[in-house]
Amino acid sequence: MTMLPRLQAEEKLNSINTGVLSSGFADRKDVTKAVGRLEALADGGRRKFVKPTAATLAQIGIAVVTVPSAPKAGGTDDG
Repeated sequence: MTMLPRLQAEEKLNSINTGVLSSGFADRKDVTKAVGRLEALADGGRRKFVKPTAATLAQIGIAVVTVPSAPKAGGTDDG
């Protein structure tokens, strides 16, 4: 049951931070940092998606095959 005291402490700290931030006496840097943390929590703590590279996929065992593009219609006629 160690989580309940932790959650209660976290809620209390959030209440204190809210009071300090809304008082108008907090530094702009601190406010920006606090809002950023809250936005990250509201987003579920998920990181932004990064498109994997061929090297990254190869590291986890996924082969990457590059397929040449088809020639355009109306291109050169060799006949």
